Parts: sequence; C-alpha cells; structure tokens
Amino acid sequence: AVLDGTDAVMLSGETAAGAYPVEAVRIMAGICREAEAYIDNNAVFQRLMSKQTIPMTTLESLSSSAVRSAHKVGAQLIVCLAKSGNTARLVAKYRPYAQILAVCVEDPHDPNHDAFAAARRLLLCRGVRAVVAPKSWRASDEEIDREGEAA
Repeated sequence: AVLDGTDAVMLSGETAAGAYPVEAVRIMAGICREAEAYIDNNAVFQRLMSKQTIPMTTLESLSSSAVRSAHKVGAQLIVCLAKSGNTARLVAKYRPYAQILAVCVEDPHDPNHDAFAAARRLLLCRGVRAVVAPKSWRASDEEIDREGEAA
C-alpha cells in the first residue's frame, strides 16, 4: 500500500484487538518507513505533473510549485496556512521530501469553522504535521482593513 502511494494504513480489528496490539503497530510502522525509503519522490512528482490537466487551478499550481521549489533548494520544511487543510493535502499529493507543517487557523467570519477538526483530518495525510495557531495570531478587523487600504 505504501509503494502505491497511500497516506495511511490501519490494522484489521483482529490484529488491533489481539494479544500484542502495540507491537503490531510498531512493526507495521517500521515496515511502512522501510517501504517509503525506496520511493523516489522526485519521480512521483514528475509522473504526477505529466498527468496534470492544463490549465491547472491556482491552488494546484501553487502547491506543485512549492514542492518543485522545495526539491530544488533542498528545503526541509514547507509551511502552509490552513483553514480547511486543502492546501496542505495538495502539497502532500506531490510527495515532497520536506515535511509539511500545516498551521490551522480559525476563521473569525465563520462561526462553524473548527481549526482543531481541520488539524485532526490532516493527521491522515502523509508527511503533514498539523498545529492549531493560537487565537493571538489572528489579525484584528482593523488591521485587515488597514492593510487592504494600503494595498
């Protein structure tokens, strides 16, 4: 499954509820890490790019460009600001060697938005580490208006 590009694997109910569930997870994780070591992420990126439809969406283009740039400069980390997590998922799709840090932020204009739920969903994406930004990171409406006027 790892060689086919899956983001996550899970144990069956019988294995997870067996006599040695912790050891089963440890062994499965080791197998996944070993299999990932054989994947040429640059080749995966090139194959994905060759199958892309043109024109790409803006978000798809930005995501693939971030991965291409990270490959070229040997970056160790790609940081994505995330509301829903779509950007981080698209970056992960291109399998960068760099880790992806998704900084999940609350949307002050959407009372139904939950940054913690977005971060939890990103736990299933390969190479993505999600954190929730503290509310103090949010710009005030006045700051946003001032920046909009300056632009």
